[in-house]
Formats: sequence, structure tokens, C-alpha cells
Amino acid sequence: MRRVASTLSKAVTKLEELCLAWGILGIAALTIGNVIARTFFGTSLAFAEEISQFLIVFVTFLGIGYAAGKGRHIRMTAVYDQLAEPRRKALTILISATTSALLFYLAYLATRYALGTMRTLGSVSPALRVPLWVVYLAAPLGFALGGVQYALALVKNLTTEGVWLSWETEDRYDELPPEGI
Repeated sequence: MRRVASTLSKAVTKLEELCLAWGILGIAALTIGNVIARTFFGTSLAFAEEISQFLIVFVTFLGIGYAAGKGRHIRMTAVYDQLAEPRRKALTILISATTSALLFYLAYLATRYALGTMRTLGSVSPALRVPLWVVYLAAPLGFALGGVQYALALVKNLTTEGVWLSWETEDRYDELPPEGI
């Protein structure tokens, strides 16, 4: 089971890294291209702004899973930090399980919204006439990848010693710098 989870973690992380890198590069290229077009040709590229907006939505939702997989998500740890390791581990297991379930449920709801409501309405983007339900599919994809990452953190915590924030990130505190620095 751990080997399957490890392979899944690597595959999902690689997919997220690839999509996020290309998405951010695309945003940068389109923005720079639009500035050049405005500066030298006196006109803005309507499609550049629209695609950039689509990519921002895509990167935002895919970032959910990536941040969870790297253990870099927002955490509220005031109570958590005061607990002994066995209780921290139990709380981490509970948090991983409930967050994974919530993200999978949100993926389900977002899929219903994108494929149901948005598809039925037939909304399209103004410049490129792209059906908006296609763009909104980034939300369920991101939620599902986040759910997978939290499920992997759950498996890691159930099968190994220590407290793990994600499949690859152990919960530990770095040494404090010496006084006066």
C-alpha cells in the first residue's frame, strides 16, 4: 500500500508541478505580449487578458493540491503546538481525513455546478467564446487533487512513525537561531 501511495504521490506532484509551471509561464508570456502590443501597436490583445484570467483560475485551484502535497497549506497551530506527539498525530489524522473528505465533496459540488448549471446556461467568454463550464472545471480538478494529497497524508500518518503534514513533509520545528541574531 505504501508503494502505491508513494507512486501516486510522485505522479500527482509531477502533474501539479507541470501544470502550475506552464500556467504561470503562460500568464507571464501573455501579459508581456499584451504590454508589447499596447506599447508598439497601440492596441490590447483581447484574447491575452481572457486566457490570462483562465490561467489564473487554473493555477489557483491546482495550487490547492500542490500546497497540501508540500505541507505548505495554511495551518492554525496554537492548540496543536501545545499537544504531545501522540495527540498531535491523532489530530493530524483527524484533520487529514476530514479535509480530504471535504475536498472530495467540494470537487463533487464543483463538478455538478460546472457541468450542470454553467453548461445549461451556455455562458461563453466574450473574446474567444470559450464555454465557461470548461474553465470552471479547474475547480473540481484542484479540489480532487487536494483531496488526494490529504488522503496520502492520512495514509502516511497511519503507516509510519512521526507526524506528517503530507506524504513527503514531516511536521518538525527548525532549530531557533542563536540569541541576538
